[in-house]
Amino acid sequence: MPWTMTQALLPERCPKTDCPSNRPAKSRAPARIVRHSFLCTKTGQQRRYRCRNCNHTFTARSGTVYHRLRSSPSRFDRVVQMSVEGSSKAALARAERVAPSTVTRWVERAGRASRRMFDTVARDLHAEELQADELRGYVWDKERRAFVFAMIEVGSRFWLSTEVGGRTRRNALLLARDSRDRCARGQGRILIVTDPFQFYAWAFKRSWGPTCVHVEASKLIRRGRVIRVRNTLVHGTTWQLEAARERCTVSRKINTAFIERLNLLMRRSLPCLQRRTNNAAKTREKLREMLDLLRVYYDFVRPHMSLKYGGICRTPGEIAGLVTRRLSFRDIFMAFRPMASVPWIKDQRVREKWREQWACPGSNS
Repeated sequence: MPWTMTQALLPERCPKTDCPSNRPAKSRAPARIVRHSFLCTKTGQQRRYRCRNCNHTFTARSGTVYHRLRSSPSRFDRVVQMSVEGSSKAALARAERVAPSTVTRWVERAGRASRRMFDTVARDLHAEELQADELRGYVWDKERRAFVFAMIEVGSRFWLSTEVGGRTRRNALLLARDSRDRCARGQGRILIVTDPFQFYAWAFKRSWGPTCVHVEASKLIRRGRVIRVRNTLVHGTTWQLEAARERCTVSRKINTAFIERLNLLMRRSLPCLQRRTNNAAKTREKLREMLDLLRVYYDFVRPHMSLKYGGICRTPGEIAGLVTRRLSFRDIFMAFRPMASVPWIKDQRVREKWREQWACPGSNS
């Protein structure tokens, strides 16, 4: 059952980072948390707790995006849900009868919490085939371009890595390094398919080394149609390529169809990436926060028709073995609450790491 805010369990730790109960294991003091009082808000009463080690009082929402929200969590979740379904901030402000600045602030909170959750859970991924591409967008006006680098794991449709910036060598290297850090070690050679961008070959060779086989798929397009596709083996040998293709259970031919479909979803889901729009993001940081929110929604919340097994549509996070069930935004945003550890993480090692690192500075992140 999903977690509810009326849960009567006592918190496991104090959300204050300098509390003696949050010190390293050797000098850590035992948690001494008791029920303190009730906090009256517009949405009802909330149970307050007190840590006897530091005398700090807090609620079950401390350390989450719902802390001092001054609105209902369901309203916050509804705004976040519609922001990744193609609705602009101005339209959301009119529909929910709030200020546009409030919608912007809520999306920023949700984006920071989504990135924090993704960085903790998306580790040790078993991959067969990776596809990478870059998507052109704009920041503030049509004169400032911002490219979105993305990488997807084909077998589970898991959106693995993303970078925002110029179409440069540095961003290509950051994308390759981030994808390498999130994939598990000790696997067979992974097939990586990209377009013939000049810095991809150098970046993947430097980051992945002999653990990958890199193929560039160049397309000849005339009048909006693909006439010919030429595949060029950039890194690896022919027998290594054949061995990597035998491990692939989805793609019969070398292609970039899956990452192109992800690019289409990004354009349809975020108004700032749509063509001929006046909803461009103001800065690259704002665009990155919206992409972090969309990535968590795509990987853990939104079911995929292509991942239908046994009559049930699943999420890429379930197929990748990172979570045990389909999540909701409430599960993601309340994962850093000062209560019991999250039950939907599949790997016990990640659960223990989460338990050790959940208390981070900043109550609104």
